[in-house]
This record gives sequence, C-alpha cells and structure tokens, in this order.
Amino acid sequence: MEGARGPGAGAATASYGRAVVYREKLPRRWTIATVAVLAAWVAYQGSVLLPDDSTVWYVMLGFSAFFALVLNAVPISKRVYHRIRVQDGQLTVGRETIAVESLTADSIREAREQPADAEFAAALASRSREELTRLRRASRAAEPPRIVGGGWSVPLGMDQIVVETVRGESLLIATHDREGLLDALTRARRI
Repeated sequence: MEGARGPGAGAATASYGRAVVYREKLPRRWTIATVAVLAAWVAYQGSVLLPDDSTVWYVMLGFSAFFALVLNAVPISKRVYHRIRVQDGQLTVGRETIAVESLTADSIREAREQPADAEFAAALASRSREELTRLRRASRAAEPPRIVGGGWSVPLGMDQIVVETVRGESLLIATHDREGLLDALTRARRI
C-alpha cells in the first residue's frame, strides 16, 4: 500500500495479520515549493550582496531559515505527530504505538461508515436549531476521543477516523488516506 498515492499493486492478494505493511506518504509539495523559493531568494541576494556585504547576507540567510521553519511548521508537525504505519501487527501514529488486535473489529467496520468532514459539515448545516442544541447537549455528555499520536486537533487537510479499543477507549486517528488506512487495519485485524 502506498498511502496518499493509492493502493499499491497486489493489494487484493495482500496477506493478512502481522505481514500487513502500510506506510502513509505525506504530501511534500508545500515544503519543496517554500524551500525552493527561499533558496532562490537567498541565492539572488547572495549574488547582489556578496562579497561586500556578507554580514547583511548572513542575517538574511538566518531570517530566511526562520521563515522557512514558520512556513513549514504544520507539515513538520504532521510528520512528527501524525505519520502512520501498520507493520508487524502494530499501528504506529507519530510516536505512539498500539497493537492492532486491541482495536475492535466492529469499530473498524463502523469507521468506514463515518462521514467525511465535508459530509459532516453539510449534515450539521441542514439541522434545525433545536436539533443542534440537542446534539450539543448529547456530545457534552460523551467523552471526546483521544487523538492518537498527540496534538490538540486534527491538522488542516487531514481526514479523521474514530476507532475503539477493547477496553472501550475511543481513539481519533488523523489520516491523508482514509480508505488505505482502513483497508490495512481491516487486513491486519483479519476482519
């Protein structure tokens, strides 16, 4: 499986259980584009300023590196906290590892039926005020799912699934490839 690029060759004949290997590839276009633009800017400034004003060029180099870090903070945090792998019967999200066998088969099946973010927003928009008030009260009574891998919320541009452990804990997993991850979890759990 290739993650964001879609299922790899032989996905239908892929093995089950511990032999399942899935790695989600995160998009890199933004990082490559910002680093390329800033590198071109620094090179241009170097051609203008060097060798006479090397101190000014070093200051611009430092500010450009800081600016690159600011522009790429979200992609870097996605790599640290939301990198997903399923391998050797383990689901690893960021720095957290969970045994796939500890996830309930029913919750993985139900995750396929969960609406995507856009569908959920459209469903909420079609509700009346009374229905929204009732749903808000019910959601306050329920414990929110824990975000696997850390972080405060699901990063922009990522979808989410909610699965449950055999101990009853709800886990929210942020992903770029919802179907690929659910397919890998289904095969690893042997559902």
